Amino acid sequence: MFETSVKPLRWVTVMKRVCIPLVTLYLIIGAISAYRAWYQVRRLDLSVPNSALRPGSAVNYSVVSYARTTLDVRVELIQGTHSELIGTLFLRGNDWGFFDPRNKSAAKTTFVPADMLSRFNEGDAIVRATAIGREQWTRLPPPVIREVPITIRADSLYCR
Repeated sequence: MFETSVKPLRWVTVMKRVCIPLVTLYLIIGAISAYRAWYQVRRLDLSVPNSALRPGSAVNYSVVSYARTTLDVRVELIQGTHSELIGTLFLRGNDWGFFDPRNKSAAKTTFVPADMLSRFNEGDAIVRATAIGREQWTRLPPPVIREVPITIRADSLYCR
């Protein structure tokens, strides 16, 4: 019988046209940022040019981070229960971690010192790189670990 048509106010229509795309944009940025907070390390590479470790041998490592937060990389030489730190790498996150989706990367080459190598025995060992992120949303992601098996030769050790 009675038909009423309520026409929305002009400012409500303008607000809808502005707010809906803006909220959608924030939701997309938030989804990308959530993934970057959950998986903080994009790639971790570790290489030792020779399988036999000698004094002065190079250990190459690089990391690519999603850069939402800072990242630490530790490289260790491990033989049985004995381990020693070969090198470290610190990678800062982006200043605007939530909004800035750019990755950050760093690479480093460390040379194994002779005095450190002399504290190990002849035989098999492991060079291990561990990348550790920071806590996000009360969750600390598991570390990303890469290992390279190597051999420590007797001719590379100093007499004790």
